[in-house]
Amino acid sequence: MKILFINLPYYGHVMPTIGLVQELIKRGCEVTYLLPYDWEAIIAESGAKFYGYQNHKKLSEQIKNAYAIADSIIASFDFVIYEQFFFLGKHIAEKHSKPVARIFTAHVTNKLLMNEFITTKGPLSIFKHKWIAKAFTKDIAKNIPLKTDNWLDEIIYNPPQLNLAYTLRQYQPYSENFNDEHFKFLGPSIYKRKSEDFNFVKGEKPVIYISLGTVVKGGVAFFQKCVEAFRDEPVDVIISVGKRFNIKKLKNVPHNIHIYNSVPQLEVLKISDVFVTHGGMNSVSEALVYGVPMVVIPFTADQPVNARCVEKLGVGKHLPYSKINYNTLKEYVWSVMTDAGIKENMVKVQELIKQAPGNAGGAEMIIKYYKGLGQK
Repeated sequence: MKILFINLPYYGHVMPTIGLVQELIKRGCEVTYLLPYDWEAIIAESGAKFYGYQNHKKLSEQIKNAYAIADSIIASFDFVIYEQFFFLGKHIAEKHSKPVARIFTAHVTNKLLMNEFITTKGPLSIFKHKWIAKAFTKDIAKNIPLKTDNWLDEIIYNPPQLNLAYTLRQYQPYSENFNDEHFKFLGPSIYKRKSEDFNFVKGEKPVIYISLGTVVKGGVAFFQKCVEAFRDEPVDVIISVGKRFNIKKLKNVPHNIHIYNSVPQLEVLKISDVFVTHGGMNSVSEALVYGVPMVVIPFTADQPVNARCVEKLGVGKHLPYSKINYNTLKEYVWSVMTDAGIKENMVKVQELIKQAPGNAGGAEMIIKYYKGLGQK
């Protein structure tokens, strides 16, 4: 089976899918991954073939570029897989009479959840104005026949028959709205990744890992609060402040606070006792895999939803950014790190992850679905 995998150039939307690609290749499938040209080296590590399109700062142009190339090469493939935000994936497969499956690297989205995403601050918030969403869709689709006139509605109301999501059903908001026949929950994407060196050796003290990605405004004030919160505490603190952050702006940093512009997150999570995170889907999933309880400080997009899900599973707490001072930060971290109930719940979640289909199960589902359609 020759598979065309279509995606957009966003780290969190690509990296979880690499494990699925590897599993499909193990089973004799030939996978070609369509992404902008600067992703070629990453895709090469997966074992997939690479086909490129021109990158662009605008999402609309990325989608148009991906569609144009996919439309020109799709005829030679047997099957199409697309990530949800390439909302033309189902259309282009049907146009060329190809069977198709969709991947969700975050939660599966319905109307209720999409409304939550667009009413919080973030890249999707502009589309709370329907006329903007419709104009955006019209600019991309032009004469392409869609089921709806709004690209977000196209994601919700025009699903393919097979949808695979990188989360647990227990972690999926409004899970009762997604039937087992068409929506398969794989759990977090677990696969062997290239190890990275990290020059930190864990001692006897607990390790607190703090990383809010690049979402923090006024980062100096926040990270200085972290320094003050744990200055005299019997812990080691690893803080990842971001590649563009000037570490010298933080003053009077004690020896137990270790500050880096970036760290290999998986390597750090392996030695961490608690994770202070913005609650991005990848970060939460990786923490669940390694059994690290969380203090979630959400900002935009799906982060508030993830914070709610973390609390629902009982594996961490939601700390609103507006309530942060060095006392509340210290209180939340210690309470999460020492809570026996949270530790018990994390063990239960890790067992659910072990039982989940994962990338291997996802690959089997795709092949079974393809064969079930009467394909060779």
